[in-house]
Amino acid sequence: MKWITRENVHVDRTACPWLIKKFIDPVAEFVFVPRDTDPSTLKEGIPFDMKGVELGHHDNRCSFESIVKKYNIIDPVILEIAKIIHAADISADRYSVSEGECINLLTRGIRLVSKDDYEALEKAFVLYDALYAAIKWRIEEKK
Repeated sequence: MKWITRENVHVDRTACPWLIKKFIDPVAEFVFVPRDTDPSTLKEGIPFDMKGVELGHHDNRCSFESIVKKYNIIDPVILEIAKIIHAADISADRYSVSEGECINLLTRGIRLVSKDDYEALEKAFVLYDALYAAIKWRIEEKK
């Protein structure tokens, strides 16, 4: 399936593809369109993190949280990561979770050192794999 989002990826537009690949559609293909693209003009694919789409920002949720909700992802590690992505992506909540600003800075840096959005995703996936492992370790240590 094609998944479509805006170009110049950052927090939500790197975290969502990682989530989609790992938990929803392992053979997902991502397409990046200009920021001002009207999602209603898209003829194929599932749009995310675009204005007015189901898998976007709603009720103070970031797109990552909207995807978690729609696909009923209940993995406790993902639920913790969702809090971090929310803090990283929603500037008003940036410091609500200590890791939020760190993920915001790292994803910005990834974008700055990548030649395009595809390379940024590749690099960011390593970050999110590491975050998943660390959060899983943290949860298991508390047991």
